[in-house]
Amino acid sequence: MAKIDPLDDDDESSHSDWSEDDQVSNNKEASLDYHTSSDSDATGATVDSEQSHDEHANCDGVVGASMDSENGHDVENSDEEEGSLNDEPEQQALYDHTTSESDSTGVSLDIGHIVEDCDEAEVSLDDEHEQQSLDDYTNSGSEGLGFEHHSSSHTDDYDGGDDTTSDSEQMVNDDMMRSPLYQGALVTLGQTILLLMAFAVIVGLTQDGLQTLLQILSLILPQDSHLPATKYLFKKLFKTGKYDFHVYCPKCCCVLENNACKRCHQDFDKNELMKNGNFFFTLPLIDQLKHSLETSNLGESLNYRKTRPTNPDTISDIMDGKLYKQMCKDSNLKKDYSFSLTFNSDGVPIFKSSSFSIWPLLCHINELPPNIRKKTMFLTGLWFGPKKPSISTFFRPFINEMKTLSSVGFEWCSNAKIVKSYVYAIICSCDSVARAMLQNIKQFNGKFGCNWCLHPGERVEKGKGHVQVYPFHEEVTERSHTDMIKYQRNVGTGENFGVKGPTPLSSLPFFDIVSGFIVDSMHCIDLGVMRQLSTLWFDSSFHKEPWYIGTRANEIDRKIEQFQPPSNITRMPRSILTRAYWKASEWRAFLLFYAPIVLKSVLPRRFFEHFLLLCQAVYALQTTCITQLELFYASQHLNEFVLNFETLYGRPHMTYNVHILLHLSDSVRNWGPLWCYSAYSFEGCNGFLLKLYNGTQSVPLQIVTSFLLLKEVESMGKVLMQNAHPRVQQLFDTVVDGFNATKHVRRVNGTVFFGHGCSRALDLYEKDAVEQFLENPVKDQAIFYHKAVYNSQIFLSINYRRKLKRDNTLVRRSDGSVCQIVGFAKVESHTGCEHALCLVRKCVSKPRLFLQGYFGESRCQIKHVMSISSEFAELTVLDLSQLSDKFVVYRQENSCLVCLLPNSLERD
Repeated sequence: MAKIDPLDDDDESSHSDWSEDDQVSNNKEASLDYHTSSDSDATGATVDSEQSHDEHANCDGVVGASMDSENGHDVENSDEEEGSLNDEPEQQALYDHTTSESDSTGVSLDIGHIVEDCDEAEVSLDDEHEQQSLDDYTNSGSEGLGFEHHSSSHTDDYDGGDDTTSDSEQMVNDDMMRSPLYQGALVTLGQTILLLMAFAVIVGLTQDGLQTLLQILSLILPQDSHLPATKYLFKKLFKTGKYDFHVYCPKCCCVLENNACKRCHQDFDKNELMKNGNFFFTLPLIDQLKHSLETSNLGESLNYRKTRPTNPDTISDIMDGKLYKQMCKDSNLKKDYSFSLTFNSDGVPIFKSSSFSIWPLLCHINELPPNIRKKTMFLTGLWFGPKKPSISTFFRPFINEMKTLSSVGFEWCSNAKIVKSYVYAIICSCDSVARAMLQNIKQFNGKFGCNWCLHPGERVEKGKGHVQVYPFHEEVTERSHTDMIKYQRNVGTGENFGVKGPTPLSSLPFFDIVSGFIVDSMHCIDLGVMRQLSTLWFDSSFHKEPWYIGTRANEIDRKIEQFQPPSNITRMPRSILTRAYWKASEWRAFLLFYAPIVLKSVLPRRFFEHFLLLCQAVYALQTTCITQLELFYASQHLNEFVLNFETLYGRPHMTYNVHILLHLSDSVRNWGPLWCYSAYSFEGCNGFLLKLYNGTQSVPLQIVTSFLLLKEVESMGKVLMQNAHPRVQQLFDTVVDGFNATKHVRRVNGTVFFGHGCSRALDLYEKDAVEQFLENPVKDQAIFYHKAVYNSQIFLSINYRRKLKRDNTLVRRSDGSVCQIVGFAKVESHTGCEHALCLVRKCVSKPRLFLQGYFGESRCQIKHVMSISSEFAELTVLDLSQLSDKFVVYRQENSCLVCLLPNSLERD
């Protein structure tokens, strides 16, 4: 799967010289709108009138919708029965969306021979009738599951036809795969096939498009190239693997056995159930883990938890969390090669014209380095349909597999040695709606709707209806795993504090049904509290309130336009008037960087200083490394913020999201900083999955096969791209990683320079600074560049030829000083050793705090917003490893304000 740590250039750079400047806008985020999120946690409880969805509307969805139902799940009043979504027109439309598509799963490139026809893919069906049914499902063109679909189809067609050729023409052996595509070619046949398949999957090429591309190549290439000329022969080069296909009862959602539901004692026609969308897919996790650990060098990266720098007084990753440490004592997690998972499931709408959505079940490995962790996602299940999944049905295969992985483990080969890994699913990151489903408790708009404590909440009037609110209470009993199990067993016999019944996650080994769920910053803060505050401040319905500043929106917009974020922030700031369309990452940037500056003289003082409590606390909890003292102050600030929220804004606005801020610091204490497990990476992967299907035919099957196919292409590249020509290797990385192509790149000791560079002699000042830094003489001639990438971050010099809206020139050194980048140089010592250096000018004065406030007895210093001088001292030289952080820049006439990023690890 494509990696997901993008570094965007701004919009200006997208229209010219694409080759040089857009390489590191890598991976899916920019091109796939990677920050689309399933959106908000509840910002308030459901209102008993037409206002009901305003309090928790999801306006950051994939299709820009504003209602929860368009994000894959509705938020019903938990005290009432869930309504049905089964109207017949939509139900018929469903399997207009779910007819046939191509190969099976778990694919691997077969170098030695052509495998059997894809129609013989291994499937989990029980009888011949069902086997024929799935063959129809996976082989049909536009008809799908036995009914006519009148729209054009882009799905695969394996009926032979014009694509069939003789056996002699189909044979492709190992020598052919490793031989040049044609005489004098830079690329081998195998490399060509991998490049074409990666390109087809990444860009979402239709089957017809793939067929046309192969036909064009067959006309252009010499006849001795042996490249398959049809998609039929091309796809036969990929071996089919395993996936599980489950059909379930439409009444109780129990998985059928031999066409019968054991719970309802009723027989069903599986063809009809498939047509109506009563099925889901599961992908064996153990196969994906073993495959990735052995072929993608992930096994070596598991040593990260032992080699990373640690400090007993700080929290810098999941491994520093209190509950993680406790689990290492109680389980096999402490053993070498054992690891844990964070998992997520959320609804993603896929069609604007219907309520159908996919619910992927995703997970990633916590013990991998952060830059690899977020990129490496495993898809273990996929639910599709107009309804939310049945948790007991959809999660049961995953839970059963985790029981095996945690007790028995699995073996794999690491450096020619067989090792055993035990695996534990310990953290679940999801929004409030999905979290209540997984815990099987009432939603946030019901009594005792909090997932972590026994706050009962209360109903208050708001507008024309009522909402569930959570006023601040000094003492609230915390939920515990033991009590939750007791309440599940006693449902119907007494007070169960919102617990509706058992949940299968209670049987997940070493998973705490309370603490295992974290407060997700993306849904709770960015799409929750911050968006709620902006509504209070700018919505004209509050024009009589003392906090209302909507009349000064234009003034705020003028200030926002002056911000220059670095490439780490993928979206440029937009007008506050367009906030209904903002994504989660935009709300985060507004909270941490823009609002503290632009609202300083606009928002009334007591409201502004109250807001600063939230800003500083959230920033501290998202930093790369948190001290125990910083965690203590952040917890105090959040308590003060929630305590005074009702006084300032009124009880009707004491929403669920405001309440769970009180549990935010506990998540950090138990599992590490907020960036470790935020939903941004999962939502990004959801956006990536939406690119893996074409048209409306067999959507879930297309997603499953394309996901695994791309995984296999990546791993096979490790073999077939060995000793590849540099241009071939670069193009493969470009296609698989989602980079834009680059003409000129030079790599020096971990630094990537872009462009041709300018070769010239060092002047006296430059040579003196370089030799003083290296403590060795260097050659007079050097090559200078204006753009470089180090540790996945873009850096630019002040002489970069484009006048960008972003600023990647101001950096903070490891000693805390601020520098301006003048240029980059590749110099060579007299011994022939190459060095990648950065030429900078240091700011003449130390950064000064720009903001601090006093709210009640709390003093709040916004340490990441600083004022610096516009003057810089003489030239000096640094190694790029000394550039620790970048800034969001706000320039004024005589000074400059800079906002330090909390970390460089989390991507939008």
